[in-house]
Amino acid sequence: MEREIKRITCQVEQLNATEFAVNPAGWFQKQPDVGDEAWFLAHADDGVIWGRLQDGQLVTSDTVFSEVSPPLRAITLQQARLFGEKAEVRVWREGNRFQACRLEDQSSEKCEAFDEQHILWGTQVEQRKDGFTLVADGRQGLRHAVPLTLTDSALNDGHPLRLTVRHYLTYDEYGQTRIVLSRLVALWVRSSQGGQQNES
Repeated sequence: MEREIKRITCQVEQLNATEFAVNPAGWFQKQPDVGDEAWFLAHADDGVIWGRLQDGQLVTSDTVFSEVSPPLRAITLQQARLFGEKAEVRVWREGNRFQACRLEDQSSEKCEAFDEQHILWGTQVEQRKDGFTLVADGRQGLRHAVPLTLTDSALNDGHPLRLTVRHYLTYDEYGQTRIVLSRLVALWVRSSQGGQQNES
């Protein structure tokens, strides 16, 4: 598959994360717009937490499917991202403290980037509730609750859940290309015809 090269760069801004440990969800809710759709993905010691911004509030999978999703807590959190087409806000643990930054796209004739689609677990729908779908992977028995409302037939075609990752490129003095930075862009479902299918 041929990669489409985009003429963009990524501006990185360091953020103050001192209030994050007190109220992680509240901290993310105060961040500037990341795009028309704002998705959330966190990795903690006790599992994966999905979510999305809805009417200015961060709704996470633990509030809907607590049996598979751990709560969003600073004490167990390793990293978290609020992301969309425009930008990503990223928080990560560094020792006993948290660091944070905002990665935002900027148009550029001198810089390049490309998108890559990552395949996510999920071969069957188990349950739908409040805009989330609990999906399982038939072969491995893995379960997670994604912030999409999927139909029963949505997962019939292999593993259609996708996470778009954008890679930003740089060139060294010898003309070699390498990925200098990456960020999350979107959560979506591949249709049976191979295109993007938005179910929400």
